[in-house]
Amino acid sequence: MTMFRLPRLLPREDKFCVLLEQLATEASSCARHFRVFVDRRDAAAANAISTCRAKSKALAAEVTKELCLTFVTPFDREDMQDIAATLYKIPKTIEKVKDRMALPGLAPDSRDFLRQIDLIVREAEAMESMVRDLVTRRNGQQVQSRVAELYDLEHQGDVVLGDLLASLFQNNTDTRDLILRKDIYDMLEKIIDRYRDAAGIALQMVLKHT
Repeated sequence: MTMFRLPRLLPREDKFCVLLEQLATEASSCARHFRVFVDRRDAAAANAISTCRAKSKALAAEVTKELCLTFVTPFDREDMQDIAATLYKIPKTIEKVKDRMALPGLAPDSRDFLRQIDLIVREAEAMESMVRDLVTRRNGQQVQSRVAELYDLEHQGDVVLGDLLASLFQNNTDTRDLILRKDIYDMLEKIIDRYRDAAGIALQMVLKHT
């Protein structure tokens, strides 16, 4: 006889808190490994990026499973699903950028990428703190302060991207390098935007539950 598992009627806030915190931690670790990889082309850092992506995928899937099995959740389930998916997309996109940097035709100098990556690392640190405060419900004002910080970093990312594109088209004469660099700039901008998107979801969550 087939047995069906009934949804749990009581919330397991601790489980969801742990999963979301772990997702934020993996995104932060991945950003730091990415900084090392771009600066030194370190093979260990490249492997660590792939590990973070795999862990994040498993954690996001676990969030989905727990949401299906739990009847009462500490936050709106759609918001929890959205923030988990967004946090997973950060290591996923970082890994894609890492692979793109290995393509032939890209000039070896990577100093220009570090301007965006440094912003990503700062965003990762702010996001990790914000998620911790969000899930423990310690300080709603602190969450909103981190949201404002992430929005400001995303705006700085827009400015940096504009500067990089202007410099690229003014100074680059190698068509293949130009195309690859522009593609990588755009992908790095996507990572910066992911943190802004996660911050927006976190803001909804804290406002709904204060």
